[in-house]
Amino acid sequence: MSILQLQGLSKQFGNTRIIRDVSLNIEAGEKHAIIGPNGAGKSTLFHLITGRYSVSSGSILFKGQPIQNRPPFEIARKGLARSFQVTNIFPLLSVFENIRCALLWSMGYKYSFWHLLGKAKALNTRTEELLIEIGLQERRKLPAGELAYAEQRALELGIAIASGAEMIMLDEPVAGMSHSEAKNAVELINRVTAGKTLVMVEHDMNIVFDMADKISVLVYGEIIASDVPSKIRGNAKVQEAYLGETVPEDEHA
Repeated sequence: MSILQLQGLSKQFGNTRIIRDVSLNIEAGEKHAIIGPNGAGKSTLFHLITGRYSVSSGSILFKGQPIQNRPPFEIARKGLARSFQVTNIFPLLSVFENIRCALLWSMGYKYSFWHLLGKAKALNTRTEELLIEIGLQERRKLPAGELAYAEQRALELGIAIASGAEMIMLDEPVAGMSHSEAKNAVELINRVTAGKTLVMVEHDMNIVFDMADKISVLVYGEIIASDVPSKIRGNAKVQEAYLGETVPEDEHA
């Protein structure tokens, strides 16, 4: 069953078309990678899906309901959360407070201003559980802005999970990390997104081909291929347009 459907999706800035008639189905529980060269429109596509940009034409269905041009907070509350290329956390709040804030809506607190959070036992217990899950329980009292870069990315992932999202979108989740940090990040992503739908943009092809159930290739705002990793690796169009390999002319026949 499709959890996300893009139908004829386009985005234009002035006279420049960035996303061109993209149609794509993502199945519930699938790990789906979107790859492509720099400037292909990958982040723009994320922004359209999550409400940061308005859609020029086409539609976006999440769990069968249209979400195009809805405010980001409404989309998040429907169960779709994301991370950004630049880490997006509350740097002056503690690590614990970052996670607890993210849990408020999903645990039913919503606009209830009269609760004393320090006495909210279930909320604080769940916060501690998530901190253990993302490996930051020892850093719980530290201001989030003082965390190391890889730890901040782990915290951002924890915030997405805390929101109760069924679908997580990660924009270059291991960019800027060392090899060991990236390995740990991939293990964390696999662990905390188990049973959820994962969509990611990533430039490290080893990670993409290891993690993804399906890969879509975006070039100049168009999806040129969408298939399982083994077929994407052998796709002539992908080799030419993305991987930079020359394909003999007789292979185009």
